[in-house]
Amino acid sequence: MIYLDTSVVVALLTPEARSPKALDWFEHCRAPMISSDWLITETHSALGIKQRHHGLSPEGRQAAGEQFERLLQAGVELRSLDRSRFRQAAELLQDPALGLRAGDALHLAIALHSRCTQLASFDDRMQQAAAVLGLRPALD
Repeated sequence: MIYLDTSVVVALLTPEARSPKALDWFEHCRAPMISSDWLITETHSALGIKQRHHGLSPEGRQAAGEQFERLLQAGVELRSLDRSRFRQAAELLQDPALGLRAGDALHLAIALHSRCTQLASFDDRMQQAAAVLGLRPALD
């Protein structure tokens, strides 16, 4: 099972240098994909930042939001965040060697709890922490 990070989702929804790689990977991926409810918040935050600072038009943002909903309906299962996952994320944050930010720790806590074997992410820091925790990269 693959855990899908926001960085890949945003590259699927908006034009970025990494978009072709994300689109090709997503089209060919046959493994089950999950993420967490946190993906909803982070994705809409990223789209807002792109609109405010990187020239994404209001129409483009709306289209990306609609495409995001279709992506979720197409089979990305979202797992809920409960108190246990927040505590697990807090434990991950206590390890300075992992160098995680709060949101990334939440994602990884869900991935670990869900027994994912791979992480789909363009975030180098998160990928490094995931590797230490036993998750292989889904995007080579």
